[in-house]
Amino acid sequence: MNDYIIIAYYVMWYLLVFTAICFFVSGVDDLFFDAYYWGLEIWRTYKFRNKKKLTYGTLAMLPEKRIAVMVPCWHEAGVIEFMLQHNVYGLDYSLYDLFVGVYPNDPATIEAVSNVAKTIPHVQCVIGPDPGPTNKARNLNSIYTYIMEYEKKNNIQYDIFVMQDSEDIIHPLSFKLYNYLIPKKDMVQIPVFPLEISLWHLTHWTYAAEFCETHSKDAIVREMIGGLVPSAGVGTAFSRSALDILKLDHAGVPFGTSTLTEDYSTALQIRLHGLKPIFVLQYVYRTVWRKKWYFFGSIEPVQAREYIATRALFPMKYSLAVRQKARWVLGISFQEWIHSGWQGNLPTLYTLAHDRKALFTHLVSGLFFILIPFWGLYIASTAYNPDYPTLQDRFDQSPWVWYAIMIASALMTGRFFQRMIAVFRIYGFWPALLSGPLILYGNVINLHALLRAYSLFFFTPKAKGGGGGSTARWDKTDHEFPARHLFTASKKKLGEMLIEEKILTKDTLIKVLNEQSQTGEQLGQILVRLHYITPKQLIEIFSKQYHLPLISKSTALALPFDKISHISRYGYHYLLSNECLPIAIEDNTITLAISDPSNELRLTRAIELIRPYEAKFVLVNPAA
Repeated sequence: MNDYIIIAYYVMWYLLVFTAICFFVSGVDDLFFDAYYWGLEIWRTYKFRNKKKLTYGTLAMLPEKRIAVMVPCWHEAGVIEFMLQHNVYGLDYSLYDLFVGVYPNDPATIEAVSNVAKTIPHVQCVIGPDPGPTNKARNLNSIYTYIMEYEKKNNIQYDIFVMQDSEDIIHPLSFKLYNYLIPKKDMVQIPVFPLEISLWHLTHWTYAAEFCETHSKDAIVREMIGGLVPSAGVGTAFSRSALDILKLDHAGVPFGTSTLTEDYSTALQIRLHGLKPIFVLQYVYRTVWRKKWYFFGSIEPVQAREYIATRALFPMKYSLAVRQKARWVLGISFQEWIHSGWQGNLPTLYTLAHDRKALFTHLVSGLFFILIPFWGLYIASTAYNPDYPTLQDRFDQSPWVWYAIMIASALMTGRFFQRMIAVFRIYGFWPALLSGPLILYGNVINLHALLRAYSLFFFTPKAKGGGGGSTARWDKTDHEFPARHLFTASKKKLGEMLIEEKILTKDTLIKVLNEQSQTGEQLGQILVRLHYITPKQLIEIFSKQYHLPLISKSTALALPFDKISHISRYGYHYLLSNECLPIAIEDNTITLAISDPSNELRLTRAIELIRPYEAKFVLVNPAA
C-alpha cells in the first residue's frame, strides 16, 4: 500500500509540473490579449476623444443596399415562426429578404415558414434538394443557389449576404450598420450576446460569460493585429464580391462543406484571400426602466448603452451545451487543422494556435479537478508521518515549479477579473458577480465537450472529413424560446405610425431618432419635448400601437382596497404609486388604467401583484 502511495505521489507531482507549465503558457497567451486590448483602449480614448461618433443619422441617410438573409433550419418548427415575425417587426430597414432553408423531410418546419411567407413578403421558404440533415454549410449553399436563381427571375441583385440562425434576435440597426460598412469591408461581424434571462440558468450564463469576453475584447485584438477574425455564424455579413471569390474554391458555392464549423472556415478563407474583415463593437443609447437601487426603490428611466449585437438563447441544459461545444471543437480544432493546415501570415498563425490550443487546455483544466483534491488529501493524511515525502520536498528540489505555479495562479486570478469586467460591461453587476464561479462550471462543460470531440474524431471515421456523411451530419442543438414574454409583441413602430398619420415626415423622424441615439430618451418624450406632437396625440398613437382602448382621466378612479380581494396592501399601494390604477373587476379580470404602455418592467410587476387575477390594460387620456 505504501508503494502505491509513493507511486501516486510521483505521478501526481509530474502531472502538477505539466499542468503548471501549460497554465503558464496559456496564461501568457491570454495576457497578451488583455494587455493589448487595454493599451488599445487607453490609446483610442486619447486619440479619438474629439472624433465625431457614428450616429443614427449617418446610418439612416445612406441609400439602402439590397440584403439577402440566409437562415438554415432543421427541425425548427417550434421557434422559426416566432423568430421571423419578431425580427421583421423590429428591423429598421426595408430593402431585404429572408431566405429560410428547410429540408423536404421536415414538413413541420416547412409549414411554419410557409405560414409566415403568406403574410410577410420579406420571407421566402427555400426547400433544399436533399433530405436532412446534411450539414449547415450544405444548407447555406442550397439557399445561396436559390438566391442566384431568384435574382435572375426577378431581375434584381443582392449586395450584402447575412448569416443568421433560427433562434436569433436581430438588432434593429444591424442591417444599417452592414449597409454603412460594405463594400468598404468584405466581412462584417457584430457581437453575439446570449439573451439576458434568469440567473438560475447557469449553463446559458456560461455562454454569456465567454461571449462577453470574446466579442468585446478578443475579437477586437484579433482584427488590430491582422489575425483571423472568426465569423460567429450569425450576425455576419459578407459583400457580394467576397462570396464571388469564395465560390471559386468550392465548385460555384461559397461555403466549404469539409468541416462542421463553416463559419470559422469561411472567415479563415476571407483572411487567406487577403480580403478585408472587420469586427464592430458599436453601441447606441436607449432608455430602459430599472429599479433605482437594483432590487429596491422606484422604477425610473435610465440611459443605458445598447450594443448593436445579435442576441440568442443558448443551450440551458448541460447535455446540449456539451454537444454544441463538441461540434465547435471538432470543426475548429480538428477538421480545420486537417483541411487548412497552417497557412497565412504570422498574426494569422498566432490566432490559429490560440484557437487550437483548446485541444490541450481543456484537458489540462480537467487535471485541475484531480490534482487539487489529491494534494489536499495527501497533505492531510501524511502530515504527521515522516515516512512519506512531502510536497515541499519537491519544491525545495525544483523551486522553479513553485514560481511557475504562483505565476500561473496569478494569471488565472487575472482571468477571473477580466471575465467579470467583460460581463459587467454587457449585463451589469449581478451577472458579473456570478461569472467568476461560472468559469469552473464552464471548464467542466468544456472538458466533457473535448472528450466527446476526441471520441467523434478518432472513433467516427467520417467525422474527420466532416462532409456530412451518415455519421458526421448536422449535430445541431434544439432551440426554444421559454420566455417569449421578454420580447416585444409584433406591432408597428411608433415612428412608422407617425409618418402614416402624416404627423411627421421621414426627414424629421431621422432627426429625432438621431437625437434619441445620443440622449437615450424615449422617442415619445423627445417628440413632445420638441413640440412635434402633443401629449394627446402621443397617447392616441400609443392606443393604436398597443391596441389598447382609451378612457378619460375623469373615469380613471381606483377601486378602494377593501373591494379587491387576494391582493396585499403593499401590492395595492404599488399599483397606485406606479400609475397602474385598478378601476374595475369583472369575473377573474382586473382592469388597470395606465399612462405609459412602454414601461414593460412596471407592467410585468403589476401583473405579478394582482395574481390570481388576469390583467386587462386601458390607456388614460390626460386631455379627456
